[in-house]
Amino acid sequence: VEFAAVSESADRKPIKVAVVLSGGQAPGGHNVIAGIFDGVKAWHSDSQMIGFLDGPHGIFTGNFVVITAEIMDGFRNTGGFDMLGSGRHKIESEEQFQDSMAVCNAIGLDGLVVIGGDDSNTNGALLAEYFKAHGCKTKVCGAPKTIDGDLKCPPYLPISFGFDTACKTYATLVGNVAVDALSAQKYYHIVRLMGRSASNIALEVALLTRPNACLLGEEVARDKKSLKDITTDLADMIEQRSNAGRDYGVIILPEGLIEFIPEFNQLMSELNDKLATPGVEATEESVTAALSPENASVFKYLPDFIRAQLLLDRDPHGNVQVAKIETEKLLAATVTLELERRRAAGTYKGSFSAQFHAYGYEGRAGLPTIFDASYCYALGATAAALLANGLTGYIASVKNLLAPASEWQCGGVPITSLCVLERRKGKDKPVIRKALVELEGPMSQPYVAYSKMRDQLRMEDVYNVTGPIQYDMEGCKVSTDIPVTLQLELGQPPKPLVVSGKAQRMGDFIYAPQSLESLSELQQWRCARSHQVPKALGEKSITAVEAHRVSATMCAEHDMPYVRKFFTTVEAPLVELKATDCKGAVPADQRIAVVFSGRSAPGCHDLLCGLVDALRSSPGSKVLGVVGGTAGLFEKQTVELTPELLKAYAGTGGLELLGRTVGRLYTEQELESARKACDELGLTGLVLVGGTRTNTDTAYVAEHFKRKGSKVSVIGVPCGIEGKMVNEFVEAALGFDSACKAVAQLVGNTAIDGSSARKYYYFMRLMDGASSGGRVSTSHLALEVALQTKPNMLLLTEEVDDKRLSLRELVKEVADMVVSR
Repeated sequence: VEFAAVSESADRKPIKVAVVLSGGQAPGGHNVIAGIFDGVKAWHSDSQMIGFLDGPHGIFTGNFVVITAEIMDGFRNTGGFDMLGSGRHKIESEEQFQDSMAVCNAIGLDGLVVIGGDDSNTNGALLAEYFKAHGCKTKVCGAPKTIDGDLKCPPYLPISFGFDTACKTYATLVGNVAVDALSAQKYYHIVRLMGRSASNIALEVALLTRPNACLLGEEVARDKKSLKDITTDLADMIEQRSNAGRDYGVIILPEGLIEFIPEFNQLMSELNDKLATPGVEATEESVTAALSPENASVFKYLPDFIRAQLLLDRDPHGNVQVAKIETEKLLAATVTLELERRRAAGTYKGSFSAQFHAYGYEGRAGLPTIFDASYCYALGATAAALLANGLTGYIASVKNLLAPASEWQCGGVPITSLCVLERRKGKDKPVIRKALVELEGPMSQPYVAYSKMRDQLRMEDVYNVTGPIQYDMEGCKVSTDIPVTLQLELGQPPKPLVVSGKAQRMGDFIYAPQSLESLSELQQWRCARSHQVPKALGEKSITAVEAHRVSATMCAEHDMPYVRKFFTTVEAPLVELKATDCKGAVPADQRIAVVFSGRSAPGCHDLLCGLVDALRSSPGSKVLGVVGGTAGLFEKQTVELTPELLKAYAGTGGLELLGRTVGRLYTEQELESARKACDELGLTGLVLVGGTRTNTDTAYVAEHFKRKGSKVSVIGVPCGIEGKMVNEFVEAALGFDSACKAVAQLVGNTAIDGSSARKYYYFMRLMDGASSGGRVSTSHLALEVALQTKPNMLLLTEEVDDKRLSLRELVKEVADMVVSR
C-alpha cells in the first residue's frame, strides 16, 4: 500500500486507536507512539489513543492507560519503552485471543498498533486474522522494531527502527577501546555485540569502526568453519601482527556466532528439542544422556562455563539464550592454547592478553539518533494512516531514506508476505523471515565492502573513532547520518580507507602519527573547534603571564619531621598565574619534554596542544613528546610536537600519539636515569602527567634534580579518570569529567532499559582508583555517575570500609532494597 495526498474530508469521524510495545526495547519507540498520537489527532481532533501496559499481556488482561497530550509530550524523542513498559508475552491460546477481542470490543477500538520485531508482528498478523474472522472491528497493524536489524525486506522495509542508535552506541564504545588499544599497545580487546542470530549489528559496527577482525556468523555457516578453523584464523592474525610488533588489536564478534559453528549448531538444535521434552532436566547428566553420541561428545568437550551457559533457561521461543553465552571467552581460551602450541614450536614469540567486553542492554534504550527519531515518528504516523483507512494485517513502511525526510515515501506491507515456516518449541510455525547478513546477491553490498578492506585491517591499525552520538543538526553534519549498511544497500559507494604515514617502532611502542584526513568526520569536526582558555591565559603566550607566589603550604604537622627526610623544602608557597601587560624578556630556547604515566584519560592530547601553543611565543623553544612513557624517557625516545602534528589530535581521546606506561620514577637508580636522560636531551623542563603515584614521583624527581644540581624544572599535571587527585588545591583531574559522562550514558541507558522491561536488576561495576596512598580503592567515579543517573543503590568502597561491612551485611542491604521495592 502506498499513500497519496488528498484534500481533507469533512465527514471524517473520530477514531480510537491503541498501541502496545512488544519484545525487547529499541531506541525511538516513544516517537512511534508520538507519530500515531499526532496522526489520529490530525485525522480528527476528537480521536482517542490508549496504551496497553507491559506488552501483549496488557491486551488480553485489559490493562491500559489513556494517552493524553500531556503524557505524550513527556516522552517525545526519548529512549526506552518506559512510557508503557514492554513484555515478551505472546497471544497464543484460544482463551487469550478471545480475551483480547473482548477487551478491544469493550473499549471500542478501531485500531491497534503492535510495535515489535519479527515474532511480535507475526503475532499481530494472527490477531488481525482472528479479529477479522470473528467480526471484530479492531484493525491491527505493526511497526518494524528491533535493534538486531533482522526485520527488513528491501525496498519496502529498508530497516527496523532502533538499529541505528544501538549500532552508533556500540561503535562509540568500540572506538574507545580501539584508542585504548593504541595507547597501551598490550591488549587484544574482544568485543561481543548483541544481535541474536543475525550479524547485522556486528557488520555495521565493523564498517563504522574498522576493527582488526570481525567474525560473521553467516560467513562461518557458509564456509562450514569449525571452532578449530576460527581459532586458527585468529591465531594466524595475532602471530602476523606480533611479528610486526603489534601485540594488540580489536576483534568483534556477534552474540549469535556460536549458533553458526557447525558442531554447535547441531548441538543447540538438539538441545532445544530435548529440553522441550518432558523428563529431560537442564542438568549436564540428564542432557548428556539424552543427546546423540556425536552431540554429547561436543558438549563434554566444551569448557565448564560454556556448558553451564548452554543449560540456562530458554528464551520465550524455547531456544538457547545466545546473549548469555560468553563466546568471546571461549575463543580467547582456544586461541591461547593454539598460540602456546606455536610458542612451543618456536613460531610465535609474542604476547596475547585479552580484555573482554559484551555490549547489549546499553544500546537498547538510549536517546534515539536524529535518523531513528525521525524514522520512528514517520512509522507511527504511517501506522495511524493505515488504521484510519481501514487496513489490517499490514506493517508500516517508510522508504526512500537517502532523501531528506520530507521526501520519504510511506505505505504498508502485508505481514503474511514476509512469513516463512520456522521451528519453535519443537513445532513448525509461520514467522517473519529473519534478515541475516547477505553474502551475495542484490543486498550484499555491506558485506562486499567489508570483505574488500578486511585483509588490510588485519595488519594495519585503521580504526575509525566515531565518537558519541551527536544531536546538533545544524552545527554537526554527521548527526544526520543514516546507517552505513543502509547507505550501501541503497547504492551509496563505500568511503575509501585513508591510511596515515608509515609507522615507526620506538622501543616497545609503535609511533604512528595520524593525519587529519585519516580521522573520522566527527573527530575532524572536533579538531576544528577553538579551545576555551582562562582569562589569564587568553593570549596563549608565556610572555603575557606572571606567576604570583601567595600563601605558604605545609603538610600535616605530625608528618613534618619524616617528610623533611626526603624533601629540603616543605613549605613552598602556592603559585597563581595572572595576565600582565608588562611584557618582560621572553625566555628563549626552552626544551620541555612531556611524559604520560598511568592510565589513559580523555583530554591528554589537548594538554599537549595547550603546552605547544603557549611556547610558540618563545623563540627557539621546542616541546618534545616522550614516546612510550617513563621507559621511553630512559631511552630518550622523543618526537618534536608541533602545531601541524597536533592539528589531528585536538579534541581526541586516548594517548595513541605518544603512548603511556605505568612505570615509576622512585628508586635512586630510576631518578638518576631520568636526570641523565633529561641532561642528554638538553631539557629545561619536564612535565609528568598522571595520577597520585605520578605526581608523588614528580616531587621526588624535582628533589633529586635539585640535589644533583640539575636546572631542569619539573612539573606535574593531575590526570586520571578515577578522580582521586582531587584535594584542597586541585578541583578536578584531567579526564574525570569525560569518563564519568561516558559511563553515565551507559548507566542511564541501562536504567531506562530496566524501567522498560520491568523484570531485571542490573549490577554495574565501574572502574575505580587503585588503593595507592590509601587503605582502600576510591569510588569518586561511581559517586559522580550515581549523582548524574540516580540508581536505586550505590555501594562505595570507602563506606563499606568505614562501616566494616561484611559480605553478608552487603547482601542483606541489597536484598532489603529488592524486597522493599
